[in-house]
Formats: sequence, C-alpha cells, structure tokens
Amino acid sequence: MHRKYARDGLVCASVSVDDPDNRDAALKFLRAKNATFANYLLDEDAGVWQSEWKFKGPPAVQVYGRDGKLVRQFDNDDPDSQYTYEDVEHLVQKLLQEKR
Repeated sequence: MHRKYARDGLVCASVSVDDPDNRDAALKFLRAKNATFANYLLDEDAGVWQSEWKFKGPPAVQVYGRDGKLVRQFDNDDPDSQYTYEDVEHLVQKLLQEKR
C-alpha cells in the first residue's frame, strides 16, 4: 500500500512487538516484503502497548487522518469482526480523496 499511495500522501510505519531477541527474523520478514518505510522494534512489556493501543496482539492496523487523529483501528480481537487488507485499503483511499 505504501508503494501504491505514497505519492498521494500516505505515510506508513510498522511496529514489531516480537521479542527483541528475534530481531533478525523481523528484519528478514521486512526485507522480504520490501518494507521501505519506517520500521520499529518495540522493546516494551506487552501490557504497556496493549493498554496504550487497546488491542491484544498483532496483526493490527491503525489508520490516522491527515490531522493525526486515529480514524479506525483494525484488529482481530473480536473473532466475529475480522478485517482484510481490502478493508484497510478502502478506508485509506477514502481518506486520501478528502481535501487537505
């Protein structure tokens, strides 16, 4: 999605919450996906980020508007409310079409 919409203003970042000892595995995954945007490895107890971001675990996607406010969080915490890549992309397309 980054490659497709960066020219339109999309900014992406990834945050790995994997054990820092698995840093090499995270880097291997990011390189395989050609993740050429900001990538972070969080070295914090799970309870901290779970409380702050209000989800239990990955995968999750947070989409923010141009004003920096959270528009929607996609996560798999509710088994009856799963999301797809297309769900995220649809919202991103809608936000990118809004006036700046």
